[in-house]
Amino acid sequence: MTARLLSCLALVTLSTVVAHADSAADIRRRMEQRLPAIDALKAEGAVGENNRGFLEVPPAGKASPGAVIADENRDRETVYALIAKQTGATADAVGKARARQIATGSKSGVWIQDEAGQWKKK
Repeated sequence: MTARLLSCLALVTLSTVVAHADSAADIRRRMEQRLPAIDALKAEGAVGENNRGFLEVPPAGKASPGAVIADENRDRETVYALIAKQTGATADAVGKARARQIATGSKSGVWIQDEAGQWKKK
């Protein structure tokens, strides 16, 4: 529930940013549509959240990076860049800050990469 809340918060933030090629509404819609699949992959332990704010297959994961992961990471990259432009931060800093939020709000059992690069289950 907390992960969904944080995701929704990020999507609300996204809606205040003017998107370039895609509208904020298009990005938000795609991210909302992918959320159930991402939640399922996380619950299975097939994918985790890295320390840069992106989805990644952890060392113990058995999934191959699929289209849903690639598409989500592409949209996250766009969102981070847009927020960085709006706030004067770097996209990397935005992603790392988002990674900390995601880690805090993730359910128990989800793979999380800490700031030192070590993978662990929350």
